[in-house]
Amino acid sequence: MDHHESRRLRVSSLSAFIVLGFLESAWGPMVPYVKSRFGLDDGELGMLLLCTGAGAFAALPLVTSLARRLGCLSMVRGSAVIFALVLALIPLSPSLAATAALLLCFGAMTVSVDVSANINAVIVESRLRRPLMSGLHGGYSVGTLMGSAFMSAILTLGLGPVAGAASACLLALLITLRFCGHLIGDIRPYEEQQSGPAADAHGGEWRRMPRQVGMVGVICFIAYAIEGAVIGWSAVFATEVRGLDLGRAGFIYTFYAIAMTLMRFAGNRLVLRLGRRRTIALSCAAMALGWAITVLLPGIGATCLGFVLIGLGAANVVPQLVSYAGTIRGYPVHSTIAIINAIGYSGILLGPVIIGHASRLTSLSVSFLGLGAAALLVGLLSLTVVNEDGIRPGGGGNGEG
Repeated sequence: MDHHESRRLRVSSLSAFIVLGFLESAWGPMVPYVKSRFGLDDGELGMLLLCTGAGAFAALPLVTSLARRLGCLSMVRGSAVIFALVLALIPLSPSLAATAALLLCFGAMTVSVDVSANINAVIVESRLRRPLMSGLHGGYSVGTLMGSAFMSAILTLGLGPVAGAASACLLALLITLRFCGHLIGDIRPYEEQQSGPAADAHGGEWRRMPRQVGMVGVICFIAYAIEGAVIGWSAVFATEVRGLDLGRAGFIYTFYAIAMTLMRFAGNRLVLRLGRRRTIALSCAAMALGWAITVLLPGIGATCLGFVLIGLGAANVVPQLVSYAGTIRGYPVHSTIAIINAIGYSGILLGPVIIGHASRLTSLSVSFLGLGAAALLVGLLSLTVVNEDGIRPGGGGNGEG
């Protein structure tokens, strides 16, 4: 493969993740507007927000089938266009029921782009014989920062959510149509190479799921749950335990997000130098140290340092687990990625809930130490499950190097 084709594959893959993060996060600043417009209390808003998760889960089986039939190119571009248009329609929604329907569609398009972009990334890694997944997930992190900042800026300027959503829609469409044109068009050759031509998309492969897929799913659940806990509880810890005011508590998560983004772009080199297993293990150790510093050392400076370490550690765990999952032989990659996404979404949704119940029984500080122990568990499990297939240029095999 020549340099120009390689570059086009990498740019399109990165752009798909940027669009996903951008559209997903652009919705966040509009939530207070929707709450105010329909006069929702916190409980009603929570039920409304569950529509995105419900839409994602409901769409997974269909997305899995369509990804195999249509390929990543058609799935990402088609889903991203619908995704952007749905975002633009949310502030124009005439009723709460219509908003719920739009959020169901929003969740479905989120998982459609997510699954397709990850399948594409696995195949591109295989073709180029080099680790790319961490950097591509870094594109998602950049997209989330862009989307949140873009929409917040539009609203701060007083242009309103309708103008903001329309502008975000146009920008996302521009990125999608201009830069996502070289994604993988047909995933079946890769699946036949990994699974054999007998594997199909009609359910037979579910009975032959390799043990590694289930194990990676369990590890991903824990890893995603840790990330969900950071999103849901970092600001609460900063206000209730460290005494920060509400206006500054959100910066704790910002430290985490920036550290994660930067480390993801360094992750590919890290994997080349250390190998996939050791990268995951050291990342988990950094997370565990971050949770310990956050809880055990007093002062807001220690808390910021702790969340920076958590972000640095969390950056490469999920990308490398997804990368490895896509190399497992004997099972179609579209099914593997769908399972990982389903379990991952479960972890993100349940992580904050688990921490809430644990905190009620003990304390938030003790719960955070439990997250550190969970990070160490992820590292130990990864050392026994994950191998190094496909991470070296011109490489292959199972050896570390």
